[in-house]
Amino acid sequence: MDQLKILEIINKNKDKEFVNRILHAKDFPTLENLDGSKSTHGMMYSEVDGVFYVYPSVVYSDNELRRLERDSALGRAVRLGDYITFDSIQDAYEFTKDYKKMTPFFDARKDEKPLPPSLWKGLNTGPGASSSDSMSGVSDGN
Repeated sequence: MDQLKILEIINKNKDKEFVNRILHAKDFPTLENLDGSKSTHGMMYSEVDGVFYVYPSVVYSDNELRRLERDSALGRAVRLGDYITFDSIQDAYEFTKDYKKMTPFFDARKDEKPLPPSLWKGLNTGPGASSSDSMSGVSDGN
């Protein structure tokens, strides 16, 4: 997914808790992953009755992060409105994989609100900016 499109989606949904964690990851605790890396967020995507949802698989509650299974994560997201909808499963998939391209920009702007997409010029499209070819419903963020 194009970086400007990711920024538009992030800006449009910055009031959601999991999007806030993307924008301010350094302000939150981390979870250790099986490979020893650490995450502050993770996302899943699902289709329910023709609606394509992206929602957090890692949630922040009681000052700690917890990893949820798919059914629990989706149910919680729908109940709390903590999700983003997309026009297609491909768009939902691409967002869950590609939003991580933008975390260096968000980390650099930790204490500021995200810039409107029209102001982000010359964003990094180098190595690591392409999406994966595999279709999984889970993405762990760093």
